[in-house]
Amino acid sequence: MTASTSDLKIDLKKDSTPDPGFAAFWGVRQSPFLGRVDVPAGLLLAGQRGAASRALIAAQEGASVVTIAGREGAGSTVLARWLYESLPETSHHALLLAPGAAGADPAALSSRIAAFGVGQLGVPAPNPERLAGSLREQMIALAPVFDSLRNSQKRLAVIFDNSAYLSGEPWAAYMLAVVRQGEIVDGVIQFFLFGNEDGIDRLTSSWPRALEARAIKVALPSPSNSDQATWIENRLVIAGCEESVARNIFSRSAIQRAIAASSHNLARLGRIAEGAMIEAFLSGSRQVTESHVEIASAALGRGGASPADAAGEGTETRIAHEKQENPRLLDLLKPI
Repeated sequence: MTASTSDLKIDLKKDSTPDPGFAAFWGVRQSPFLGRVDVPAGLLLAGQRGAASRALIAAQEGASVVTIAGREGAGSTVLARWLYESLPETSHHALLLAPGAAGADPAALSSRIAAFGVGQLGVPAPNPERLAGSLREQMIALAPVFDSLRNSQKRLAVIFDNSAYLSGEPWAAYMLAVVRQGEIVDGVIQFFLFGNEDGIDRLTSSWPRALEARAIKVALPSPSNSDQATWIENRLVIAGCEESVARNIFSRSAIQRAIAASSHNLARLGRIAEGAMIEAFLSGSRQVTESHVEIASAALGRGGASPADAAGEGTETRIAHEKQENPRLLDLLKPI
């Protein structure tokens, strides 16, 4: 039987109804795994909580230098942001910075600290020539900032995400010069250096004994299988899913397959999980299955963006390009 005109109109209207978008389909506000998010303390993984606790204690005890190192994808960027947000305002000011991919000269940090002093402490702007001069001239230029911090009885926490780009003796000399200002055992500036193990090893290999003796080393363990399963659920909750829903979006076999393909790298796990959710969305499936994970893993293996850029783990540290002409420090969060 031939369809009537009215029937055709009804069919066309039905066909033109848009499908729900990815976020509406899964009941999330944002991309669960590929976006940069702040993780509340209650949703840090077990290994991250231990490292976070030690870093915060070191901050309160006035440690001059703290290194927090783990394997690629262990979550150091999450911890750097967590520390920035968690330092008590009664005891600390904080800067969260990342060196550009081309590196950064210590003078860039002097300029950033000077800008902080002008914007937050009301210190007069120093002579720009001194800030770009020798290490001694930089310390003289920053002396009013140090004095103001000491008078306020607050410390400045300089938090570096991905410290691998700070490698070299000039940075060792700079940090030692800064922490020696005023009372040696209670400096006004603290350095928190986050990064992968290889990068931190390269950085500290050139440190003089005097700086090495002041450093506290915190290990960030690789996430266990159970941690990774929890991480997937946590990211869904942070993105806006109800906990009961988040527990059922991925089948158990899908989670196990994603974990097996991630090599204990949360960055890679996030990219696989996001890809699997997209595959399920495109097929209209309300649960991510092992087959969706297989497709996402295969696509990731064929290339594309660096796995380390996924899930917000280290994304900010790769904003600058290798060929930038003026190496600089990137403010990751709050501007002055």
